Amino acid sequence: MASNAQIFRLKVIDVITNTEGILFEGENVAKAIVAHYEKFLGSEDDIAIRPSHDLFSNKLNEADALHMVRPVTSQEVKLAMFSIGNDKAPGPDGYSAAFFKSAWDIIGVDVSNAIIDFFNTGKLLRELNNTLIVLIPKKTTPLSITDYRPIACCNVVYKCISKIVADRIKGYLNRIVSINQSAFIPGRKISDNILLTQELMHNYHRNYGPPRCAFKVDIQKAYDTVHWSFLKDVLVGFGFHSRFVHWIMTCVSTPAYSLCVNGEVHGYFKGRRGLRQGDPLSPYLFTLVMEILTCILQHASRVDSSFKFHNKCEKQRIINLCFADDLFLFARGEVQSASFIMDSLTSFTNMSGLVPSLQKSTAFFCNVSDHVREAILNVMPFEEGHLPVRYLGVPLISTRLLAKDCNVLVERMEKRIGNWKNKLLSFAGRLQLIISVLSALHVYWSSVFILPASIIKELEAKMRNFLWSQEASFHRGKAKVAWNAICVPKYEGGLGIRRVGDVNKALMASHAWSILNKKDSLWVAWIHSYRLKQCNFWTCKVVTNCSWSWRKLLQIRPFLRDHIWSKLGDGRNTSAWYDSWSPIGPLANYISPRVISNAGFMLNAKVADVHLHGLWSWPLEWRTRFPTLNQLDTIHLQPNSLDRLCWKDGDDLKEFSSSIAWHSCRSRDQDVDWVNIVWFAQCIPRHAFLMWLIMRRKLLTQDIILQWDLSRRKNMNMMCCLLCYENVDSHEHLFFECSFSSKVWIMVREKAGMANVDQKWSSIISWLKARGRSKSAAHFVSKLVVGATAYVIWQERNARLFRNQTRPPDTIRDTILKTIRYKLMGVKFRQCTNVARLRGVWGIGEDNVNDDGG
Repeated sequence: MASNAQIFRLKVIDVITNTEGILFEGENVAKAIVAHYEKFLGSEDDIAIRPSHDLFSNKLNEADALHMVRPVTSQEVKLAMFSIGNDKAPGPDGYSAAFFKSAWDIIGVDVSNAIIDFFNTGKLLRELNNTLIVLIPKKTTPLSITDYRPIACCNVVYKCISKIVADRIKGYLNRIVSINQSAFIPGRKISDNILLTQELMHNYHRNYGPPRCAFKVDIQKAYDTVHWSFLKDVLVGFGFHSRFVHWIMTCVSTPAYSLCVNGEVHGYFKGRRGLRQGDPLSPYLFTLVMEILTCILQHASRVDSSFKFHNKCEKQRIINLCFADDLFLFARGEVQSASFIMDSLTSFTNMSGLVPSLQKSTAFFCNVSDHVREAILNVMPFEEGHLPVRYLGVPLISTRLLAKDCNVLVERMEKRIGNWKNKLLSFAGRLQLIISVLSALHVYWSSVFILPASIIKELEAKMRNFLWSQEASFHRGKAKVAWNAICVPKYEGGLGIRRVGDVNKALMASHAWSILNKKDSLWVAWIHSYRLKQCNFWTCKVVTNCSWSWRKLLQIRPFLRDHIWSKLGDGRNTSAWYDSWSPIGPLANYISPRVISNAGFMLNAKVADVHLHGLWSWPLEWRTRFPTLNQLDTIHLQPNSLDRLCWKDGDDLKEFSSSIAWHSCRSRDQDVDWVNIVWFAQCIPRHAFLMWLIMRRKLLTQDIILQWDLSRRKNMNMMCCLLCYENVDSHEHLFFECSFSSKVWIMVREKAGMANVDQKWSSIISWLKARGRSKSAAHFVSKLVVGATAYVIWQERNARLFRNQTRPPDTIRDTILKTIRYKLMGVKFRQCTNVARLRGVWGIGEDNVNDDGG
């Protein structure tokens, strides 16, 4: 491993080249960096054109605009302050959010008054908006200034002001920002952009169908080049209140910058343009800026007949898809359409200051002749690209997803595990890393693709080996408990790890849910227009030329069918034949489409269409032919309420969430009655993990090992307990029938409040189970003591077996009691007589205990 000095050296910039290729070393490095950013951020180009009023088709109404400038309260200030992460970097003043939170009782009133004063007067103290720029390398070996990303570290008081403004603005973005954009807008998902782009670029690897082209546009220094005067025009154009515009422009246009280079602060200059990466307000303002490009494209496409839409884009008028500064443009494969797009980009550049990078932008073509392709690339001088490419962090493919496309997931997990090599990680520590880190690595991909089975298997194998491996490399390990048994919730006897395939299916179910609910999403609208085409989702056929992602989504319909239920209101949004709305399931399971049509009903009929004046309107002979229909007589519609989709889990109807869908698709075990004595709030994780193994009888005592592998008998012909040398080494004997371990338990059980409990393990567990849900501090201590005693006894047994080390019972007792005492010193208890008595028993004074009094 690298030493601290080596790690520090990796962060030092020894040499750097500026944008003109001149090399700087030593003290000149900082001067060159300051000069670059002073020229870049401290200058402003002239605006060639301003956005016209007719671009702003969506505007805030006056009531919303007025509501956004309502008085700021001290409670709003506190909420904003406490929403800033404690680990966020401080600004030039050096004070972190953690400081303000911890000292809020002392300084809260003054800080709130200062912040409220800004909103009342519109004046911001210059020092509050001073900003420190730190440089984050984009590459492993950065050489040029442009290889670093500037991140702005703002003062916490300013961040609080910015967050208040941001919180007010984000609730209204969906009213003025078109559904072509999905970044930073509540309710919109990044996966919608990916799924729609996959659909539009399906079969791009084949040369047939209408000629079409797509452009992946990279914008140079996107945040840093926004013109402030343009931003103000945008805010005014979208109908924001003049006071709100003044708040934003004061925040944006008054910063002064210094740069942190090699741990020292250099330079001081005023900004003249750009949005700071690190300012909570910047993402929302940039979304409004990019909306102008959509407005330009849509407005121009209505008045300019030369533009032709990309295949399957005309119904939704799709020209661009945008997520922050990730931009995709689509058009028919013709020079005129490409010229239209380039003209629109040029107009946007002249207004905003945002310039496409010709070197980093790429063009994709399908069934476009060579001479037309050349002409388009002359108009839009981008690099010609080939699929797959990376888009929003995942591969953009035109065929099916292969295992090799997902190898990056496996490599990412291997890298994470590699970073933990040679660290003394307990089983409990590994479990926490699996749940919080490794299990999250695939989630983003799993929300977009059905992952290949081989990748799912490999990811789970790596997590399993990491959990059980006895090697420093974590490559292999003999599992003590089957993976299926581990991957259930703790209350069913598992460890709460979620299987990759189950999570994948649950996340993909959310897309089907959006389709069935007709969510306000561009992808959902496109699916209804071009994939379903008035057909029901449940009966839609998998056609041969559909995309791989759509085919995979349709393949999980059998799972979805069992759980998606329509709770009837007026019956106007529920299919009479194909949706599940009655206890007998979809009627199409009993009645064929021909019989339905012959009876005079439409196949797309709703429940309300077949339930008239409180009665079902189907033919009387159906009741004899399909006797199950008689069960529907108790169902009545409610004219004043709407139909609502629910997720059916057993007999329960719930609101859909990916977590609920996961519960429905995972394997289930019987609930265990010992979960509350193993996993409880403030438990000691490594003790809890050992207790879990004990309760599952998976602790590797010698009798258990021999059951697994009889060939080991020659190495264990002395199966005696190494603590007492009297009986066989087994679970029952070790806890606490062994004379040695029994002696230890007798020494500590009084402090556990269990002096009168029989020393047999079964009796101890039965006593704890009866008090498992108790919130009593005494019973909490009892569980801690039992877990600690079992853990230390197991440690002693292993020390004698593998290291030939021994300790007397008194030393083991002291270790147990010291462990519990230290734990109790860090636990917050409610003030009461029993807690005071408990402190006295454990010798803990008032000065040693965290006490929140609640």
